[in-house]
Amino acid sequence: MFDRERNVTLVDALDKVIEKGAVINGEIVISVADVDLVFLGLRLILTSISKAEEISGKRYSCSSDVPTPEELEYISKLQREIRKSEKNISQVLSLNNPKETEKGIAKLILTLVELIRRLMEKEAFRRVKKGSLSSVEIQKLGLSLKAIEKKIKEVQMIFGLENEELNLDLGPLGNLM
Repeated sequence: MFDRERNVTLVDALDKVIEKGAVINGEIVISVADVDLVFLGLRLILTSISKAEEISGKRYSCSSDVPTPEELEYISKLQREIRKSEKNISQVLSLNNPKETEKGIAKLILTLVELIRRLMEKEAFRRVKKGSLSSVEIQKLGLSLKAIEKKIKEVQMIFGLENEELNLDLGPLGNLM
C-alpha cells in the first residue's frame, strides 16, 4: 500500500497497476439502424514482464551472460550517445532562448517521455531484483535508461527547462510525477 504521508503521483499509481496487473474485459457491438452487425470481444491484460513471468512460469528474456557482437556494438553505441549528450549539454547553454510555444511543446513531450522512462525504470529494478535478467541485459537496460535520461537533460537545456517543470498538475488527482 502507499504511504499516506507521501503524495502519490500518477507514475506511482500506474506503476502499481503494471506491477500487480490489470485485466480489462469488454464487448462492443456495432449496429446500423438498430441492427447488430459487428461484435468485438476484447480481453486486455496489462502487466509487467516480471509479473507475467511469475504467473506463467515462462521467461521472456533470452540473452545469456556472454554478450554477442551485436550486443557489444549496441552497448558501445549507447555509451557514445551518453557521452555525446553530456558534451552537448554544456554547449547548449549558449543558445538563445527558444520561443515560449516551443518551450511548452518541449515541456509536454519531455514530461510524457519522463513518465514512460520512470515506469520502465521501476520495472527494470523489479526484474533486476528478481534476478530474471542476464548481466548483459542489465547492462543494456541500464545504459538505455541512462541514455534516455541524458537525452532528456540535453533537450531540457535547449529549452531552459528545470526538472521540477517536467510534471503536470492533474488537479484533484495530484501531480503526474
